[in-house]
Amino acid sequence: MTDLGAGRVALAVRAQIESIGTSRLSRPDQWLLSTVDRAGITQRTEHAILTDDCFDTFTYTASPKPGTTVEGWSVVQALPEIVALQFVPLVQAESAPMDAPRFVTPAPAKVTIALATAPAPVTALAPATVTTTPSAVALLPATTPELAPESSTTAVPTTVPTPKKTTPAVGVTCSPPGDDYATAADGSTLKCTKAGGPSAKWVQSVPLLGTRTPGAPCEVGSGVATSPDGEEMFCLGQGPDSNVWTVVN
Repeated sequence: MTDLGAGRVALAVRAQIESIGTSRLSRPDQWLLSTVDRAGITQRTEHAILTDDCFDTFTYTASPKPGTTVEGWSVVQALPEIVALQFVPLVQAESAPMDAPRFVTPAPAKVTIALATAPAPVTALAPATVTTTPSAVALLPATTPELAPESSTTAVPTTVPTPKKTTPAVGVTCSPPGDDYATAADGSTLKCTKAGGPSAKWVQSVPLLGTRTPGAPCEVGSGVATSPDGEEMFCLGQGPDSNVWTVVN
C-alpha cells in the first residue's frame, strides 16, 4: 500500500455480509470500522490506498443489496496495540429516497471482534558439547607458596542515589510491563502503551474497575478490568444482552 501514516499499521479485514432484510446495507470502510486499544479507548481508522499489484489479492467488499450476500476485503490504517475491532453497519430505510437517505438501527447495532495476538515461536537450543583433548603434563616439585603480608584496609561505605521516578502524565515516557496503569495528578486513569509511536508513553484511559469475573455481563465503554488471575479484560460483545468481560492476550 502507499502513504502509510507515521505510527500506524495497515489492517486488512475480510468480511462476509448477508442482507436478509429488504434494506440496503453499508460495507465496512474507514467510516464504519474502529479499533479498541489496550487502554480501552476506541480509535477511528483511516483510508488506506492500495498499490496496483495488491488489488487482485485484496478485492474490496461491495455494499450488499437486499437479499444478497457479499464477501471481500476492507483495508484501513489504524493505531497499533489493537485488542478488538468494531463495525457499526448503516442500514438505509426502504421509504427514504436516494437524494435524502434515512437510516434505521439494525440488530445488533454494533459488532465487536476480539483480536488475539499469537505468541512468538520459541526455538529450543541444542545443548553445547565440550570436547577435552588430553595433553602431556610435566610434573614439577612441590613448593610452599609464600604468603603476602597482611594489609589493613578500611571499607568506606558508598551511597548510590535512587533515581527519581517520573510522575505519570499524558505524553510522558514509561516502561512496560513494569508500568501498566496509573493515576494522573487530576485523578484520571492513565495506561502505559506504545499506541501511536515506537516508544511507550502514558495515554488517557478509561477507568480501571478492578477485578471482575470472565464471562460476566458488562457495559461497553465503562472501563477495563482484571481477572482473578491478573489478566487484562475488556467488555466485548454484539449487543446490550451479549456484552461480557473478555480476556484478550
